[in-house]
Amino acid sequence: MLAGLAALVAWGTPAAATTAPVFRPGLHLRAPSLPSSLPPGFLNNLTVAEPSIRVDSGGRMYVIAPDSAPIGCELWEVPSTLASQTFLGAPDGGLGGGDCDLAVSAKPVSGSTFPTVSYSSLSLPNITVGKSTNGGATFTTPNPLATQTLGDDRQWNAAGEGNVVYLSYHILETNNIAVSRSTDGGATYLFRGLAIDTDHIGQALYNNELGPIVVDMHSGLNPKPVYTIFTAPATLTENINTVAGSTQTANHALYLASSYDGGATWRDAPIYVGPDINTTYDHIFPSLGADSGGGLWAAWTSRNGDGTVQHVYATYAKPTNGTQTHVWSVPAQIDQTAGVAKLFPWIVGGGSARADLVWYQGTQPTNEDTSNDWTVRFAQLTRTNGGIASVQAQASDHVIHHGQICTTGVECTFGGDRTLLDFFQVAVTPDGRAAIAWADDSLSAGIGQIYVTVQCGGTSAKTGGGLKSTC
Repeated sequence: MLAGLAALVAWGTPAAATTAPVFRPGLHLRAPSLPSSLPPGFLNNLTVAEPSIRVDSGGRMYVIAPDSAPIGCELWEVPSTLASQTFLGAPDGGLGGGDCDLAVSAKPVSGSTFPTVSYSSLSLPNITVGKSTNGGATFTTPNPLATQTLGDDRQWNAAGEGNVVYLSYHILETNNIAVSRSTDGGATYLFRGLAIDTDHIGQALYNNELGPIVVDMHSGLNPKPVYTIFTAPATLTENINTVAGSTQTANHALYLASSYDGGATWRDAPIYVGPDINTTYDHIFPSLGADSGGGLWAAWTSRNGDGTVQHVYATYAKPTNGTQTHVWSVPAQIDQTAGVAKLFPWIVGGGSARADLVWYQGTQPTNEDTSNDWTVRFAQLTRTNGGIASVQAQASDHVIHHGQICTTGVECTFGGDRTLLDFFQVAVTPDGRAAIAWADDSLSAGIGQIYVTVQCGGTSAKTGGGLKSTC
């Protein structure tokens, strides 16, 4: 008992945030007109959604989002004051645009003033990648063959130590999660391994949803630990019994995939297995973050079979201190409004035992209800001895979307509103402010645009102290 108490004292209990976070009005990110060779108004008349956001050590925010071929992934640089915006064009040269993601190195590499910005852009046959070491002013020539597989989908990036960048993605042929690694800042990648191990491929084959890839930069190991998260059925039998083409996936289990050799070999372990096969967790995507103390955070949305019970959950695993075995806390329901739809959670680690979490929240019981009004919700989380404490606020200053949000991916093409696509993201500035980029069609229904906001008051997710107000 005394040993356990000593360990608890050594681990510490940070003070939970008590001051409600406050956000600046959303900034609409714009792009200039394209050359006259393209139809008038072509740019931004396609859906621009699924924004990824990263913040570098100098406080510069980078936001990327797909605008489809031949435009590709559009990129902006925005200061954390939101005082301006710079459209950096499409660094992929239009060689992708199906999905986009970003990674930003922890610090500038030798000889550079800026941290390295790496992007990935999906073309489906492959993934286009490149990097910038001058703040996005210029990028390397797009590399359209970043993977050694033909047929990829939904990729994620994470920056590691130095010039290391990781790229995870679904292999279309098997739906396993491939992981590649770059050692040149994201200009080229080599395949490393498969994140779904042999003990779990039976239940996950063709039936899993992958979340982001994460590097524990706090760890003293070399290479640093790499993690990803996925949902799947709990057993092989459940997977077999899932009806092909059905939206009932039986995905009521979440798994952490861990690698301690730079992505070459992986071991999977449950984060949480729900008791009810009719309450599923792949609504979309499961999310994972690592805080500066080495703790891991997982978040997801659940819904029952008829969609009338929808909640946002989070759980925390303390640093393993080299044991490589994570013990997760009892999942905490984070949302505080019963009877309304919640979708697309995204979590990012802050200071030790702290994290920020966002999701879209509607006004009706199901996301299929066409009378929903959707806003962006934000929660600042702290691990405490009693579980997970949260302080919450609405982050968007207006209704971002009216109507339904479809969550069945490409199947939405055959019925269902997919204007906002499938996710949005939150990042943390160097002084601990939440920076959020979301998709929005409030200006013109059915035409997605990107907005960004920054926390201007409340508690720092890095230190737990009060933020200097910039509201």
